[in-house]
Amino acid sequence: MDIVTQGEFNDLWQAALEADQVWTWQGHEGLRQLPQALGQGQRRLTVFREGFQLWLDNVIYDRPIHLDYVYQLPQLTLTFYLSGDFRIVNPGLAKEEDRSEENGESCICYLPDVRSIEYYPAQQPLQRLTLSVGLEFLRSYALDQTFPLLIRRLLDGQPIDPFHQTFGIAARTIQPIIQQILSCSYQGALRQMFLESKSLELLTLQLARWAKDEQQPIPSTAWKSQDLEKLERAKEILQCSIEYPPSLVDLAQQVGLNDCKLKQGFRQLFGTTVFGYLRACQMERAKQLLRESDLYITDIAAKVGYSSLPAFSNAFYRQVGMSPHKFRRS
Repeated sequence: MDIVTQGEFNDLWQAALEADQVWTWQGHEGLRQLPQALGQGQRRLTVFREGFQLWLDNVIYDRPIHLDYVYQLPQLTLTFYLSGDFRIVNPGLAKEEDRSEENGESCICYLPDVRSIEYYPAQQPLQRLTLSVGLEFLRSYALDQTFPLLIRRLLDGQPIDPFHQTFGIAARTIQPIIQQILSCSYQGALRQMFLESKSLELLTLQLARWAKDEQQPIPSTAWKSQDLEKLERAKEILQCSIEYPPSLVDLAQQVGLNDCKLKQGFRQLFGTTVFGYLRACQMERAKQLLRESDLYITDIAAKVGYSSLPAFSNAFYRQVGMSPHKFRRS
């Protein structure tokens, strides 16, 4: 199956734009249909005020998508992944440079002038909710100690590195709000008021959660023996689930830890992220298959959890320092 490159992706959107087949607007809300040559689905944009917008994506791509572009806007982005998963690489990012964005996860990121390499699989429903938050919009609120430290530094004009911070989607607090947004039946001004209030609630809860995590770190000396056993069990699950790995939230539930404690445990005790450990396991298995089997590299990629050969080849090169083909010949 042919992969849609960034150039073709841009050309298809430009052709749809020139044919006036992209955006339809009603008040402050716009609807953008995915060009038929890419697949099916749509993106809905609600503009609340300058510097605060809500995006709802619900698409299925007919072919794998490989995007490679640079983020332009210096803004804060909060994303909640509701179905599907894809791989993203931000070269040079200090943390979570190479990661999988998965159903049940959320993130807060600030990525001005950062390159983004993204791999979307074909025939997979992808649904996500995104809040775009301008810095001036956040500055309109009183800046105090209740904000996360990085956000305070950013709004105070201090130089900070781009960042990406992953969270789960809390079932008791976040999920009900998302469902209220998705099922909103109001029209006109009432719809805009309702969606803005719920979007602000999501923003507040995510910032508060991050600030709380900063204030209550788990010291390495605080790990109980049963928690250590659960973390070791998480490693075993990842080792045995290379082809179909669980999401971060599913893994946390399987071992009986919350996702925050699971991530902190991997960083403190194993010196890597959950995803980093999984990737290392995948690459070790790939190296074994390349050495000991005659499988096609596409098949090896699938056996270690990659639906896209380019994504596997890029990940292998970053981990091993050579392409899968060269490794097999060496």
